[in-house]
Amino acid sequence: MTINKQNDFKTFIAVDKNDSRVADKKVYETKTEKETIMFVIDKDNLDLPRVADYVKRFAEKNKANINYDLNSFINYFDDQKTKSDLIFSLVLACTFYEKKPFNLKTSKEEIFEINLILDPMYNDQLKEACVVKDAQFFCRALQDMPSNILYPAEFCRRVRELFNDVSYKVNIVEMNKKQIQDQNMGLLLAVNAGSLREPRFMYIEYKNNPSSNEYYGYVGKGITFDSGGMNIKTGSFMRWMKFDMSGAAAVMATVYALAKNNIKTNVVGIACLTENLVSPTSVRPDDVIISHSGKTVEIDNTDAEGRLVLADGLSYAASVLNVTKLVDIATLTGAMIFSLGDVYSGVWTSHDSDWREFEKVAYDSGEYVWRMPLHENFLRMLDSDIADMKNSCDDRRGGSSRAACFLKEFTHGKNYIHLDVAITADVNNQGQGVMVKTLYNFAKNQK
Repeated sequence: MTINKQNDFKTFIAVDKNDSRVADKKVYETKTEKETIMFVIDKDNLDLPRVADYVKRFAEKNKANINYDLNSFINYFDDQKTKSDLIFSLVLACTFYEKKPFNLKTSKEEIFEINLILDPMYNDQLKEACVVKDAQFFCRALQDMPSNILYPAEFCRRVRELFNDVSYKVNIVEMNKKQIQDQNMGLLLAVNAGSLREPRFMYIEYKNNPSSNEYYGYVGKGITFDSGGMNIKTGSFMRWMKFDMSGAAAVMATVYALAKNNIKTNVVGIACLTENLVSPTSVRPDDVIISHSGKTVEIDNTDAEGRLVLADGLSYAASVLNVTKLVDIATLTGAMIFSLGDVYSGVWTSHDSDWREFEKVAYDSGEYVWRMPLHENFLRMLDSDIADMKNSCDDRRGGSSRAACFLKEFTHGKNYIHLDVAITADVNNQGQGVMVKTLYNFAKNQK
């Protein structure tokens, strides 16, 4: 990526729908005249997620040397917040397909140049966006790595490597299996029971706002490969299960971007890391496990493992690290394909005020979110005769909300936001780094 470089590339510009040059085009369509590609927007009804989405789609289909004129977008608006939000979203959209995050092909990848045109007065906003871009790229690289390369210990090594240049700003803790046992994280250990590779529980604290009493806990699901365990995935359902660590990758990438940009906020990123495999020692249906919180969980389905590792992570964040607000992110339930598909990420919140803030931040970050119901009736399906609750059941109704309600039981009464990115985390089998932008700005907005 280059900035304001003189060249003979075609130039991508924004043009309002009322401009006579695009009278024959609809909003979000493009029209090419000589060396100019005109992208139609509606300046009076700006929809940031859609603008970012369509620009990203254009970039995917047009992998070539192109100038993206960001000035042509922001000059339509007077509000500085809108200008900054546009720069933030457009930088990440334009450059998304600049190169592959992870690639082991022996043939050389085609190289092309993306040049951004932007008034130097916005250099600070551009630099901030570029840091988030790089963090999202790291997240996507981890997502795309196969599990023979990326396993819990290797995940932690790569994260530590990422944080090298900001290590003095953060506190990094990496627990091995023995230390996890000492913390009584029975659910994480149960999921790990079938794997030869040890689990990891990693958290990175970034505290840079001493004037605030807020301290956010971002908890990410980090299943580096999910076979389903004893309830093994059949047919093609095991394919692409390398992406089951997407939540943990997003959390760590977010905390890095916050630290790199020296944002005034207090946040801890937590990665609950293990494989979920089949072996004679695997956890089995009917087993009862004691969680970090002390609550007992009867295993109904070993393929409902994500909620188990997250439950211990949430409990630790709330009761040991004493966070004031919990946000988890996970590729949790396949049922999301029927409700929101790969367009919206599902959001469950314990407080309406948190939803209103999160929805606004996601919109301003150029990401789609949709609120889902967190109702106690969903939890009744998880009643157990011999434990405090089951981890799943064979009733297909409301599966995603049932999982969210299960997780809420381990939050120790803290404000809680749950993100299910099961379908949005990877699209066309490529990691998207979804929610990195939103989680970054949500922490940035911390009061």
